[in-house]
Amino acid sequence: MAEPETAAQPRERSEFDLLLERAPLTRASTDTAPLVLDFSDRAVRPRRRATAIEWIGLLLAVVAPPLGLIVTIVARALVYRRHGWTTAVARAATVVSIVLTVLLAAGTAVYAVVSENAAADARVVAAAQPLCDGLAETPGVLDREAYGWPTEIAPIADTLAAMKLYQERWQQLADLAPASAKAGTTAIADQSAILVTGVEASQAIDRSRNLATMKAVTDVSGLPQYVATYCTPAAS
Repeated sequence: MAEPETAAQPRERSEFDLLLERAPLTRASTDTAPLVLDFSDRAVRPRRRATAIEWIGLLLAVVAPPLGLIVTIVARALVYRRHGWTTAVARAATVVSIVLTVLLAAGTAVYAVVSENAAADARVVAAAQPLCDGLAETPGVLDREAYGWPTEIAPIADTLAAMKLYQERWQQLADLAPASAKAGTTAIADQSAILVTGVEASQAIDRSRNLATMKAVTDVSGLPQYVATYCTPAAS
């Protein structure tokens, strides 16, 4: 005998079921509307305009780079503190002023070196002038053999007198010579004095030997080069 069917017990509704009942039924629309973004509530960013001090900094960066660099740094600090940004003019002024300041410093250093060298040369020329004037009193003396050492055949007394005049003259020139020419002129005066003393003692003259001795001294004196560098053409 079949058992009688029992009625289904109703399921207890969950919170999810209650949410579904409360949610309104909507139909998915097949129509697509364009997406429009509305930024009307956003604040408009102000345009970055260069201030007067920034333009002044750019001008000074060209005409006076160190001063322009200082003004530009101050201008950028003020603008950044007020607005939170700097302009292209201020950045350009900074770059220009730095580059030109470096070039100006390098040029100043080079000019200082060149000026100092020129001043040193001027001091040497001034110091050489007494010697140059002394050499100019005997034009062409440096072109003569052994710078005018007496070579004429003459009695010993006459030759000795000429040798003494030569020695005295070069001693005077050595006294006039600056430090840069002192060694050469002094060597000529000293060597001629030695030869004069020898002739006075021996009363004999070896003309060729004496001339060779003086030529060895005058050839290494460097006076022609010195005169060409520091004296007027008349002294040579």
